[in-house]
Amino acid sequence: MIITFLIAEITVEPGWAVGAVPIEDPTLDRDLLHDTDGRPWVPGSALAGSLRAHLRRHDTRHGTTLDTTLMGSRPPAHHGDTTDPSPLWILGTHFTPDPGSETLTEIVGQTAIDRHRGTARPNSLRYSHTVATGGTLTAYLRHDGPLTNDHLHALAAWQPAIGRDRTTGGGQARLRALRHGSIDPTTPDGMRTWLTHTGPALVEAVATHPITPTPPPTRPWLDVDLHLVDALLVGDPRPTGAATARARDNQPFVPGSAWKGLFRSRAEYILRSRYGPDTACRQQTGCGTCPTCDLFGHQGRRGRLVFHDSPILDAQRPPARTHVAIDRVTGGAHDGLLYQTTPVTTGRLHLRIDALTDIPDWAHTVIQHVLRDLHDGLIGLGSRTTRGMGTLRLDTPPTPDPVTITNLEPTPRTEGPAR
Repeated sequence: MIITFLIAEITVEPGWAVGAVPIEDPTLDRDLLHDTDGRPWVPGSALAGSLRAHLRRHDTRHGTTLDTTLMGSRPPAHHGDTTDPSPLWILGTHFTPDPGSETLTEIVGQTAIDRHRGTARPNSLRYSHTVATGGTLTAYLRHDGPLTNDHLHALAAWQPAIGRDRTTGGGQARLRALRHGSIDPTTPDGMRTWLTHTGPALVEAVATHPITPTPPPTRPWLDVDLHLVDALLVGDPRPTGAATARARDNQPFVPGSAWKGLFRSRAEYILRSRYGPDTACRQQTGCGTCPTCDLFGHQGRRGRLVFHDSPILDAQRPPARTHVAIDRVTGGAHDGLLYQTTPVTTGRLHLRIDALTDIPDWAHTVIQHVLRDLHDGLIGLGSRTTRGMGTLRLDTPPTPDPVTITNLEPTPRTEGPAR
Protein backbone atom coordinates (compact mmCIF):
# COMPACT_ATOMS: atom_id res chain seq x y z
CA MET A 1 0.00 0.00 0.00
CA ILE A 2 1.74 3.15 -1.27
CA ILE A 3 0.87 6.52 0.27
CA THR A 4 2.25 9.69 -1.30
CA PHE A 5 2.63 12.89 0.71
CA LEU A 6 3.11 16.37 -0.74
CA ILE A 7 4.00 19.75 0.75
CA ALA A 8 3.05 22.87 -1.19
CA GLU A 9 4.56 26.19 -0.13
CA ILE A 10 2.37 29.03 -1.40
CA THR A 11 3.39 32.68 -1.29
CA VAL A 12 0.34 34.81 -0.42
CA GLU A 13 0.15 38.57 -0.98
CA PRO A 14 -1.48 40.94 1.55
CA GLY A 15 -5.21 41.56 1.47
CA TRP A 16 -6.49 37.97 1.41
CA ALA A 17 -9.31 36.51 3.45
CA VAL A 18 -11.19 33.25 3.83
CA GLY A 19 -14.45 34.39 5.31
CA ALA A 20 -16.59 33.38 8.22
CA VAL A 21 -19.94 34.55 9.56
CA PRO A 22 -19.25 37.25 12.18
CA ILE A 23 -20.78 36.25 15.50
CA GLU A 24 -18.94 38.13 18.24
CA ASP A 25 -18.79 41.53 16.50
CA PRO A 26 -22.19 42.75 15.24
CA THR A 27 -20.57 45.71 13.42
CA LEU A 28 -18.53 43.38 11.19
CA ASP A 29 -20.05 42.15 7.93
CA ARG A 30 -17.36 39.68 6.82
CA ASP A 31 -15.03 37.98 9.27
CA LEU A 32 -11.94 35.77 8.99
CA LEU A 33 -11.45 32.12 9.80
CA HIS A 34 -8.83 31.60 12.55
CA ASP A 35 -7.05 28.52 13.84
CA THR A 36 -6.81 27.58 17.52
CA ASP A 37 -3.79 29.90 17.96
CA GLY A 38 -5.67 32.90 16.55
CA ARG A 39 -3.81 32.98 13.24
CA PRO A 40 -5.67 33.39 9.93
CA TRP A 41 -6.62 29.96 8.66
CA VAL A 42 -7.25 28.49 5.22
CA PRO A 43 -9.32 25.27 5.29
CA GLY A 44 -8.54 22.48 2.86
CA SER A 45 -11.87 23.04 1.11
CA ALA A 46 -10.75 26.56 0.08
CA LEU A 47 -7.72 25.11 -1.72
CA ALA A 48 -9.56 22.09 -3.12
CA GLY A 49 -11.80 24.25 -5.30
CA SER A 50 -8.84 26.15 -6.74
CA LEU A 51 -6.93 22.90 -7.39
CA ARG A 52 -9.89 21.22 -9.08
CA ALA A 53 -10.42 24.25 -11.31
CA HIS A 54 -6.73 24.11 -12.30
CA LEU A 55 -6.95 20.39 -13.14
CA ARG A 56 -10.11 20.99 -15.14
CA ARG A 57 -8.32 23.62 -17.25
CA HIS A 58 -5.39 21.22 -17.65
CA ASP A 59 -7.75 18.49 -18.90
CA THR A 60 -9.28 20.89 -21.43
CA ARG A 61 -5.88 21.82 -22.87
CA HIS A 62 -4.28 18.36 -22.86
CA GLY A 63 -7.22 15.98 -23.21
CA THR A 64 -6.58 14.28 -19.85
CA THR A 65 -8.90 13.32 -16.99
CA LEU A 66 -6.88 14.46 -13.98
CA ASP A 67 -9.87 16.33 -12.55
CA THR A 68 -11.71 13.12 -11.72
CA THR A 69 -8.62 10.90 -11.42
CA LEU A 70 -7.08 12.97 -8.62
CA MET A 71 -10.08 14.78 -7.13
CA GLY A 72 -12.82 12.15 -7.42
CA SER A 73 -16.16 12.17 -9.20
CA ARG A 74 -18.22 15.25 -9.84
CA PRO A 75 -21.51 15.61 -7.93
CA PRO A 76 -23.98 13.03 -9.27
CA ALA A 77 -26.52 14.22 -11.79
CA HIS A 78 -29.19 11.78 -10.59
CA HIS A 79 -30.05 10.24 -7.26
CA GLY A 80 -28.47 6.81 -6.93
CA ASP A 81 -25.57 7.43 -9.33
CA THR A 82 -22.32 5.94 -8.08
CA THR A 83 -19.38 8.21 -7.33
CA ASP A 84 -15.72 7.73 -6.57
CA PRO A 85 -14.08 9.45 -3.58
CA SER A 86 -11.09 11.71 -4.03
CA PRO A 87 -7.76 9.88 -3.61
CA LEU A 88 -6.08 13.28 -3.05
CA TRP A 89 -6.52 14.68 0.45
CA ILE A 90 -5.72 18.19 1.60
CA LEU A 91 -4.82 17.40 5.18
CA GLY A 92 -4.40 20.94 6.47
CA THR A 93 -2.60 24.26 6.12
CA HIS A 94 -0.42 26.57 8.20
CA PHE A 95 0.09 30.30 7.58
CA THR A 96 3.38 32.00 8.47
CA PRO A 97 3.33 35.82 8.09
CA ASP A 98 6.26 37.67 6.60
CA PRO A 99 8.78 38.79 9.25
CA GLY A 100 8.65 42.43 10.27
CA SER A 101 4.97 42.95 9.54
CA GLU A 102 3.49 45.44 11.98
CA THR A 103 -0.15 44.42 11.65
CA LEU A 104 -1.39 40.88 11.02
CA THR A 105 -5.06 41.66 10.29
CA GLU A 106 -7.10 44.76 9.59
CA ILE A 107 -10.73 45.84 9.32
CA VAL A 108 -11.51 47.80 6.16
CA GLY A 109 -14.65 49.53 4.94
CA GLN A 110 -16.20 49.41 1.51
CA THR A 111 -19.29 51.06 0.04
CA ALA A 112 -21.29 50.54 -3.15
CA ILE A 113 -21.87 53.32 -5.66
CA ASP A 114 -25.37 54.21 -6.85
CA ARG A 115 -25.41 53.71 -10.62
CA HIS A 116 -27.90 56.54 -11.17
CA ARG A 117 -26.49 59.26 -8.90
CA GLY A 118 -22.80 58.33 -9.01
CA THR A 119 -22.44 58.67 -5.23
CA ALA A 120 -22.33 56.24 -2.33
CA ARG A 121 -25.49 54.14 -2.10
CA PRO A 122 -27.27 54.55 1.27
CA ASN A 123 -26.86 51.70 3.75
CA SER A 124 -24.26 49.95 1.59
CA LEU A 125 -21.22 50.49 3.83
CA ARG A 126 -19.79 47.18 5.03
CA TYR A 127 -16.76 46.23 7.09
CA SER A 128 -14.52 43.27 6.29
CA HIS A 129 -11.79 41.56 8.28
CA THR A 130 -8.76 40.81 6.07
CA VAL A 131 -5.13 39.74 6.44
CA ALA A 132 -2.93 42.82 6.19
CA THR A 133 0.35 41.02 5.60
CA GLY A 134 1.72 38.57 3.10
CA GLY A 135 3.37 35.33 4.03
CA THR A 136 3.74 31.64 3.29
CA LEU A 137 0.86 29.20 3.33
CA THR A 138 2.10 25.62 3.79
CA ALA A 139 -0.37 23.00 2.61
CA TYR A 140 -0.04 19.30 3.47
CA LEU A 141 -1.51 16.80 1.00
CA ARG A 142 -1.86 13.03 0.83
CA HIS A 143 -2.55 10.79 -2.16
CA ASP A 144 -3.57 7.16 -1.76
CA GLY A 145 -1.29 5.45 -4.27
CA PRO A 146 1.70 6.55 -6.33
CA LEU A 147 1.74 9.69 -8.46
CA THR A 148 3.14 9.59 -11.98
CA ASN A 149 5.45 12.24 -13.40
CA ASP A 150 2.54 13.60 -15.42
CA HIS A 151 0.52 13.97 -12.22
CA LEU A 152 3.37 15.75 -10.44
CA HIS A 153 4.06 18.14 -13.31
CA ALA A 154 0.35 18.99 -13.52
CA LEU A 155 0.30 19.73 -9.78
CA ALA A 156 3.48 21.81 -10.11
CA ALA A 157 1.72 24.05 -12.66
CA TRP A 158 -1.03 24.95 -10.17
CA GLN A 159 -1.54 28.68 -9.66
CA PRO A 160 -3.54 28.76 -6.42
CA ALA A 161 -6.06 31.40 -5.39
CA ILE A 162 -6.93 32.05 -1.77
CA GLY A 163 -10.32 33.14 -0.50
CA ARG A 164 -12.64 35.93 -1.59
CA ASP A 165 -12.48 39.18 -3.60
CA ARG A 166 -10.50 37.66 -6.45
CA THR A 167 -11.42 40.35 -8.99
CA THR A 168 -10.39 43.20 -6.68
CA GLY A 169 -6.89 42.00 -5.85
CA GLY A 170 -7.66 39.60 -3.01
CA GLY A 171 -6.24 36.10 -2.72
CA GLN A 172 -3.22 36.64 -4.98
CA ALA A 173 -0.88 33.68 -4.49
CA ARG A 174 1.94 31.75 -6.16
CA LEU A 175 3.17 28.18 -5.77
CA ARG A 176 6.76 28.69 -4.58
CA ALA A 177 7.86 25.13 -3.85
CA LEU A 178 6.50 21.59 -4.06
CA ARG A 179 7.94 18.48 -2.40
CA HIS A 180 6.73 14.89 -2.59
CA GLY A 181 7.60 11.44 -1.29
CA SER A 182 6.06 8.01 -0.85
CA ILE A 183 5.84 5.56 2.02
CA ASP A 184 4.72 1.93 2.25
CA PRO A 185 3.53 1.20 5.80
CA THR A 186 3.59 -2.56 5.09
CA THR A 187 7.40 -2.55 4.98
CA PRO A 188 9.57 -2.35 8.11
CA ASP A 189 11.08 1.03 7.18
CA GLY A 190 7.73 2.42 6.23
CA MET A 191 6.08 1.18 9.42
CA ARG A 192 8.91 2.66 11.51
CA THR A 193 8.46 6.06 9.90
CA TRP A 194 4.69 5.79 10.21
CA LEU A 195 4.82 5.01 13.94
CA THR A 196 7.57 7.43 14.97
CA HIS A 197 6.07 10.52 13.33
CA THR A 198 2.66 12.10 13.43
CA GLY A 199 0.83 15.10 11.97
CA PRO A 200 2.89 17.55 9.90
CA ALA A 201 6.12 15.87 11.08
CA LEU A 202 5.13 12.70 9.22
CA VAL A 203 4.55 14.61 5.99
CA GLU A 204 7.83 16.50 6.44
CA ALA A 205 9.73 13.23 6.97
CA VAL A 206 8.33 11.64 3.81
CA ALA A 207 7.94 14.51 1.31
CA THR A 208 11.62 15.26 0.71
CA HIS A 209 11.89 15.23 -3.10
CA PRO A 210 11.51 18.71 -4.62
CA ILE A 211 9.90 19.41 -7.96
CA THR A 212 10.27 22.80 -9.61
CA PRO A 213 6.93 24.63 -9.97
CA THR A 214 5.99 25.99 -13.36
CA PRO A 215 6.64 29.77 -13.37
CA PRO A 216 3.40 31.77 -13.42
CA PRO A 217 2.65 34.01 -16.39
CA THR A 218 4.22 37.37 -15.63
CA ARG A 219 2.71 39.38 -18.45
CA PRO A 220 -0.38 41.28 -17.25
CA TRP A 221 -3.38 41.85 -19.45
CA LEU A 222 -2.84 45.60 -19.05
CA ASP A 223 -0.54 47.78 -16.96
CA VAL A 224 -0.05 51.55 -16.89
CA ASP A 225 1.91 54.07 -14.83
CA LEU A 226 0.18 57.15 -13.43
CA HIS A 227 1.00 60.14 -11.25
CA LEU A 228 -1.14 62.37 -9.06
CA VAL A 229 -2.03 65.85 -10.24
CA ASP A 230 -3.83 66.97 -7.09
CA ALA A 231 -4.98 65.43 -3.85
CA LEU A 232 -6.20 61.83 -3.85
CA LEU A 233 -8.34 60.27 -1.14
CA VAL A 234 -9.51 56.70 -1.43
CA GLY A 235 -10.63 56.60 2.16
CA ASP A 236 -11.05 53.89 4.72
CA PRO A 237 -14.47 54.65 6.22
CA ARG A 238 -14.36 54.98 9.99
CA PRO A 239 -17.13 55.92 12.42
CA THR A 240 -15.01 58.74 13.91
CA GLY A 241 -11.83 60.67 13.16
CA ALA A 242 -10.37 62.21 10.03
CA ALA A 243 -10.99 60.61 6.65
CA THR A 244 -7.61 59.04 5.85
CA ALA A 245 -6.26 57.25 2.81
CA ARG A 246 -6.20 53.48 2.83
CA ALA A 247 -2.77 52.34 3.98
CA ARG A 248 -1.01 49.07 4.78
CA ASP A 249 2.13 49.15 6.94
CA ASN A 250 1.95 52.94 6.63
CA GLN A 251 2.07 52.67 2.82
CA PRO A 252 -0.95 54.39 1.18
CA PHE A 253 -2.50 52.48 -1.68
CA VAL A 254 -5.50 52.40 -3.98
CA PRO A 255 -7.45 49.16 -3.41
CA GLY A 256 -8.48 47.07 -6.38
CA SER A 257 -12.14 47.57 -5.47
CA ALA A 258 -11.80 51.33 -6.13
CA TRP A 259 -10.27 50.68 -9.56
CA LYS A 260 -12.94 48.15 -10.47
CA GLY A 261 -15.79 50.45 -9.44
CA LEU A 262 -14.37 53.34 -11.45
CA PHE A 263 -13.75 51.26 -14.58
CA ARG A 264 -17.11 49.52 -14.48
CA SER A 265 -19.03 52.75 -13.98
CA ARG A 266 -17.28 54.51 -16.85
CA ALA A 267 -17.50 51.46 -19.14
CA GLU A 268 -21.27 51.41 -18.61
CA TYR A 269 -21.45 55.12 -19.46
CA ILE A 270 -19.43 54.56 -22.66
CA LEU A 271 -21.60 51.66 -23.80
CA ARG A 272 -24.83 53.52 -23.08
CA SER A 273 -23.51 56.50 -25.06
CA ARG A 274 -22.50 54.23 -27.95
CA TYR A 275 -25.40 51.79 -28.15
CA GLY A 276 -28.29 53.24 -26.14
CA PRO A 277 -29.51 53.14 -22.53
CA ASP A 278 -30.50 49.47 -22.53
CA THR A 279 -27.07 48.08 -23.49
CA ALA A 280 -25.35 48.58 -20.10
CA CYS A 281 -26.42 47.46 -16.67
CA ARG A 282 -28.49 49.81 -14.52
CA GLN A 283 -29.42 47.36 -11.77
CA GLN A 284 -27.51 47.73 -8.52
CA THR A 285 -26.79 44.01 -8.17
CA GLY A 286 -26.15 43.40 -11.88
CA CYS A 287 -28.55 42.14 -14.52
CA GLY A 288 -26.32 39.24 -15.62
CA THR A 289 -27.02 39.69 -19.34
CA CYS A 290 -25.36 42.95 -20.47
CA PRO A 291 -21.75 43.26 -21.75
CA THR A 292 -20.52 44.94 -18.56
CA CYS A 293 -21.93 42.13 -16.40
CA ASP A 294 -20.14 39.65 -18.66
CA LEU A 295 -16.86 41.52 -18.26
CA PHE A 296 -16.99 42.72 -14.65
CA GLY A 297 -19.24 40.05 -13.15
CA HIS A 298 -22.47 40.07 -11.16
CA GLN A 299 -23.95 38.28 -8.18
CA GLY A 300 -24.25 35.05 -10.14
CA ARG A 301 -20.77 34.93 -11.70
CA ARG A 302 -17.27 36.24 -11.09
CA GLY A 303 -15.87 38.85 -13.47
CA ARG A 304 -13.18 38.22 -16.06
CA LEU A 305 -10.72 40.93 -14.95
CA VAL A 306 -8.59 41.24 -11.80
CA PHE A 307 -7.80 44.76 -10.57
CA HIS A 308 -4.76 44.73 -8.31
CA ASP A 309 -4.05 47.07 -5.41
CA SER A 310 -1.81 50.01 -6.38
CA PRO A 311 0.69 51.24 -3.75
CA ILE A 312 1.30 55.00 -3.98
CA LEU A 313 5.05 55.57 -4.21
CA ASP A 314 6.78 58.77 -3.10
CA ALA A 315 3.54 59.71 -1.35
CA GLN A 316 3.26 62.90 0.66
CA ARG A 317 0.46 63.42 3.17
CA PRO A 318 0.11 66.92 4.64
CA PRO A 319 -1.48 67.60 8.04
CA ALA A 320 -5.21 67.01 8.26
CA ARG A 321 -7.35 69.48 6.34
CA THR A 322 -10.33 70.91 8.19
CA HIS A 323 -13.64 71.43 6.41
CA VAL A 324 -17.07 72.60 7.43
CA ALA A 325 -20.42 72.29 5.69
CA ILE A 326 -22.27 75.50 4.75
CA ASP A 327 -25.82 76.04 5.92
CA ARG A 328 -27.95 76.54 2.80
CA VAL A 329 -30.34 78.87 4.60
CA THR A 330 -28.02 81.19 6.51
CA GLY A 331 -24.97 80.89 4.25
CA GLY A 332 -22.79 80.40 7.32
CA ALA A 333 -21.09 77.37 8.84
CA HIS A 334 -23.46 74.55 9.70
CA ASP A 335 -23.40 73.55 13.35
CA GLY A 336 -21.96 70.13 14.13
CA LEU A 337 -20.60 69.43 10.61
CA LEU A 338 -16.90 70.15 11.08
CA TYR A 339 -14.76 67.34 9.64
CA GLN A 340 -11.19 66.59 8.56
CA THR A 341 -9.48 64.78 5.68
CA THR A 342 -5.92 63.57 5.16
CA PRO A 343 -5.45 63.01 1.40
CA VAL A 344 -2.29 62.07 -0.50
CA THR A 345 -1.06 65.14 -2.39
CA THR A 346 1.80 63.76 -4.52
CA GLY A 347 2.89 60.34 -5.64
CA ARG A 348 3.15 57.75 -8.39
CA LEU A 349 1.22 54.52 -8.81
CA HIS A 350 1.01 51.53 -11.11
CA LEU A 351 -2.24 49.94 -12.25
CA ARG A 352 -2.16 46.26 -13.17
CA ILE A 353 -5.11 44.33 -14.60
CA ASP A 354 -4.96 40.58 -15.14
CA ALA A 355 -7.37 38.28 -16.98
CA LEU A 356 -8.96 35.29 -15.27
CA THR A 357 -10.31 33.91 -18.54
CA ASP A 358 -10.71 34.86 -22.19
CA ILE A 359 -11.50 38.55 -22.71
CA PRO A 360 -13.64 39.75 -25.65
CA ASP A 361 -11.91 41.99 -28.18
CA TRP A 362 -14.13 45.00 -27.45
CA ALA A 363 -13.16 45.01 -23.76
CA HIS A 364 -9.60 46.22 -24.37
CA THR A 365 -10.90 49.16 -26.40
CA VAL A 366 -13.41 50.11 -23.70
CA ILE A 367 -10.73 49.96 -20.99
CA GLN A 368 -8.46 52.15 -23.12
CA HIS A 369 -11.27 54.72 -23.41
CA VAL A 370 -11.69 54.72 -19.62
CA LEU A 371 -7.96 55.35 -19.20
CA ARG A 372 -8.11 58.19 -21.72
CA ASP A 373 -11.05 59.77 -19.88
CA LEU A 374 -9.09 59.48 -16.64
CA HIS A 375 -6.05 61.14 -18.21
CA ASP A 376 -8.16 63.93 -19.70
CA GLY A 377 -9.76 64.70 -16.33
CA LEU A 378 -13.28 63.68 -17.37
CA ILE A 379 -13.42 61.29 -14.42
CA GLY A 380 -11.52 61.09 -11.16
CA LEU A 381 -10.53 58.43 -8.67
CA GLY A 382 -11.68 58.33 -5.07
CA SER A 383 -13.78 60.83 -3.16
CA ARG A 384 -14.42 64.55 -3.68
CA THR A 385 -13.74 64.42 -7.42
CA THR A 386 -16.23 67.26 -7.99
CA ARG A 387 -14.08 69.44 -5.72
CA GLY A 388 -10.84 69.12 -7.67
CA MET A 389 -9.51 65.89 -6.19
CA GLY A 390 -8.72 62.51 -7.72
CA THR A 391 -7.11 63.78 -10.95
CA LEU A 392 -4.51 61.42 -12.44
CA ARG A 393 -2.32 61.55 -15.51
CA LEU A 394 -0.96 58.61 -17.46
CA ASP A 395 2.70 58.60 -18.39
CA THR A 396 1.70 57.28 -21.82
CA PRO A 397 -1.97 58.07 -22.59
CA PRO A 398 -3.69 55.77 -25.11
CA THR A 399 -5.40 56.77 -28.34
CA PRO A 400 -8.09 54.09 -28.64
CA ASP A 401 -10.16 53.17 -31.68
CA PRO A 402 -13.96 53.45 -31.62
CA VAL A 403 -15.78 50.84 -29.52
CA THR A 404 -17.34 48.11 -31.65
CA ILE A 405 -19.40 45.24 -30.22
CA THR A 406 -20.54 43.17 -33.20
CA ASN A 407 -23.82 41.87 -31.78
CA LEU A 408 -24.86 45.39 -30.71
CA GLU A 409 -24.15 47.05 -34.04
CA PRO A 410 -27.32 48.10 -35.91
CA THR A 411 -28.38 45.83 -38.73
CA PRO A 412 -27.66 47.43 -42.11
CA ARG A 413 -30.77 48.39 -43.98
CA THR A 414 -31.38 46.44 -47.16
CA GLU A 415 -32.25 48.59 -50.16
CA GLY A 416 -35.15 47.43 -52.23
CA PRO A 417 -35.03 46.97 -56.01
CA ALA A 418 -34.68 50.14 -58.06
CA ARG A 419 -37.82 51.38 -59.76
